[in-house]
Amino acid sequence: MSNSSIPVVLDLFCGAGGMSLGFELAGYAIGLGVDQDPLACQTHAYNFGGHTVCVDLHEISDPLAFLSEHSIKRVDVIIGGPPCQGFSRVGRGKLRTLNQIYTQDNRNQLYQQYIRFIAAIRPLYFVMENVPDMGKYLDGEQRLVDKIRSEFDSLGYLTDARVLCAADYGVPQLRKRLFLIGNRLGKPVTLPEPTHGPGRVYPYVTVWQAISDLPIVEINHRQDEITYVPRNALNEYQSAMRQSSNGILYNHQTRWHNAQDLEAFTWMPEGGKYKDLPAQFKRYRDDIFKDKYRKLIRNQPSWTVEAHIGKDSYRYIYPSIPAGPEPPRTISVREAARLQSFPDNFRFIGPFTKQFYQLGNAVPPLLAMAIAEQLKPFVIQGLEVNANGGGNS
Repeated sequence: MSNSSIPVVLDLFCGAGGMSLGFELAGYAIGLGVDQDPLACQTHAYNFGGHTVCVDLHEISDPLAFLSEHSIKRVDVIIGGPPCQGFSRVGRGKLRTLNQIYTQDNRNQLYQQYIRFIAAIRPLYFVMENVPDMGKYLDGEQRLVDKIRSEFDSLGYLTDARVLCAADYGVPQLRKRLFLIGNRLGKPVTLPEPTHGPGRVYPYVTVWQAISDLPIVEINHRQDEITYVPRNALNEYQSAMRQSSNGILYNHQTRWHNAQDLEAFTWMPEGGKYKDLPAQFKRYRDDIFKDKYRKLIRNQPSWTVEAHIGKDSYRYIYPSIPAGPEPPRTISVREAARLQSFPDNFRFIGPFTKQFYQLGNAVPPLLAMAIAEQLKPFVIQGLEVNANGGGNS
């Protein structure tokens, strides 16, 4: 961080560190990650040299003094995703309008802490992430996203908001996220062009391309560190995931399932859902829980890996085939990490259910890296202007 040509990042609501990792891979220095979840902070600290503070942002009255306390002399980019559960479609049942959801969930106000830090620190760029549905919420008569953009505009930031799909950038997952990006350099905000998918430079990375090399493990496998013995010659994606992993595999833990579940998993074809199961395998109403069980499709990207995977993994059944070597089960933590594009040397800390939860809340690192690389030339240019005494505060 003493190198003035390397952009320094502050990651607010950092979680386990998906955004941090993406920016680090793009050549940024992670000055600090901040979150109030103790286990997520342990994971972030483990993977980013202890550059993590576990604190509620509400408790930080002076952001500049906070940085000084932690020996951070400058911040060039602020990144992060204010908790998105309040904007999620999950749990909307009895609420009639988006406005009701917005006003009744205090988590929807946490973006204001993010703005407060931007106003105090005035980074060259910021990148804020949230679920796509955030763009549908109203604050009075105004869309919430438009309100947030107007607040950044009043601080002198030029912004753009766009929904990006992780699969378009080499992540084996059809995960869509809203990104609000801004700068105080007067530069039009440009987002990375998709590189993967039909008609593009590369095809989508599939589930099987992501996980097929990982060792076979049974249900209820709870050894958190094992020797990595690949099952096949590594493809490009798998090789990238294995860099600097030193023959070790972390977090390849799996859930326990009862005999009825195992039978159901075996019966299900790839892409099959709970509603398609024969009656003897059903324990829930299939008109309500249509896709409570869902089997991954080998030759397609995964659907979104959500935080709910911390409670159960039924929507992520391993794509085993009849008479194949893989046992019927749901995916392991490490397999979920591969679908999120976390490399194997990134270790998740805590009970395995909490590891799943951290994963589901994370931004896929390869998606974050694509954004970071797109912004980097402009950030570097801003650093050079500041170094020559032409910066603004």
